[in-house]
Amino acid sequence: MTATLILDASLPLLQQIFTPLSPSEQLQHTPNLILAVLLCSLATAYLALWRAAPDFRIFRNMGIFIALVAVDNFSPYFGFHGSTWTVRSITVVVLVEIAAEAMRIRNRRWTRYFWPIYLFAGIAGWFPATALVREWPIVFSEVALFILVIQGFRQGKSTNRVIAWVFLGYFLVRMPLSSSFQHLTGIGGAINLDGWAWPYPVLVVILLGSVILAVFVRDLIRDRHDKMRMAAELAAGRAVQQVLIPEVAPATPGFNIESVYKPYGELGGDFFQILPRPDGGVLIAIGDVSGKGMPAAMMVSLLVGALNALAETTSSPAQLLAGLNRRILGRSHGGFTTCLILHANPNGTCTAANAGHIPPYLNGQELACENNLPLGLAAEANYCEFTFQASHDDKLTLLTDGVVEARNPQGALFGFERAAQIINQSAAAIAEAAQQWGQDDDITVLTVARIAPGVA
Repeated sequence: MTATLILDASLPLLQQIFTPLSPSEQLQHTPNLILAVLLCSLATAYLALWRAAPDFRIFRNMGIFIALVAVDNFSPYFGFHGSTWTVRSITVVVLVEIAAEAMRIRNRRWTRYFWPIYLFAGIAGWFPATALVREWPIVFSEVALFILVIQGFRQGKSTNRVIAWVFLGYFLVRMPLSSSFQHLTGIGGAINLDGWAWPYPVLVVILLGSVILAVFVRDLIRDRHDKMRMAAELAAGRAVQQVLIPEVAPATPGFNIESVYKPYGELGGDFFQILPRPDGGVLIAIGDVSGKGMPAAMMVSLLVGALNALAETTSSPAQLLAGLNRRILGRSHGGFTTCLILHANPNGTCTAANAGHIPPYLNGQELACENNLPLGLAAEANYCEFTFQASHDDKLTLLTDGVVEARNPQGALFGFERAAQIINQSAAAIAEAAQQWGQDDDITVLTVARIAPGVA
């Protein structure tokens, strides 16, 4: 009994939404069916491209828009008349957002102020007393679309202007969808051919949708080409860095050296070199190039190559830093490089020079040293040396600022105090602690210990 009453009460609403058509009436709406099928095919193409390239959201959004237009065209063929304004209320939201995204309009949040109007019209249109609001989504979305098109033309970029022309076409062909526009101008929304009414706005939607598809497929191909080229460059850069920066410290008789290098991205800006000397000593360099990515990696390559060449003629840290500074001056493009070079003799005498780098630690204590200008800033930079003595089993620790500048999710730095508490640990433990805290930059840690004669 209750179900019967509910059915009787909802019957008028169902009749308003769905009015079955006779075969002859459906035949008259065959153009709507044909165009709806074409729209579904176009929507499928967009969504398939979105699945293949999820980062191109324009494909997803255009697929949704075209699919909604297809639903709007299926409706007359199957007798769904009452829901047209609701579908269009959703469609205009998608269309305006697509236009803003496709033309890369930066300040487009204002378009969302129209959403309550679209929502109100989509709901209120069901009631006879407020049936006039059914036109609102078309009217207000036309205003928003026209403003976006003007912004697109003012962007100045050729691709944006092409897309702006396309959406200007959408703006023009959507006007006849308004009954008020048809009443004022006498222009209908369809072309009659042999008794069939072909809605030309839908034909233009298909045409312009195909144009947008072609434009963004071209952009997709170009984007993937650029990404493949960048990937090849990164792979080449990684291969070069693997050659220049040793994964395992070379054998250095008389010294136990540990090294850990953890780049933050694909290519790191940190570098270090361990160069055994003919006199039984060892030359150690550690540095950090400002910036990231390929430019930093190229500077690392230049520095490591220059260091190895200069080390053929001198073991003086100050002279090496001065030579490196001359090599990169004018090539750093406004950047700089911090670097610390240490020469350890077999007898434990160590000479070092510092170019803006974190000072070394000896047995957990930071060594006092003059901090000179980083490399690449001034031609007249002078680099002073300082000397200290390292006994057997003394431990020297060198690191880059990726350790102290590690940042946890709350934004707190690892800092020098925490670094000082673990500075006597192994290179791997220090790097791991900083990485677990929250790596925010390249991390490099070296530890150097003299070995007593006869100790392996």
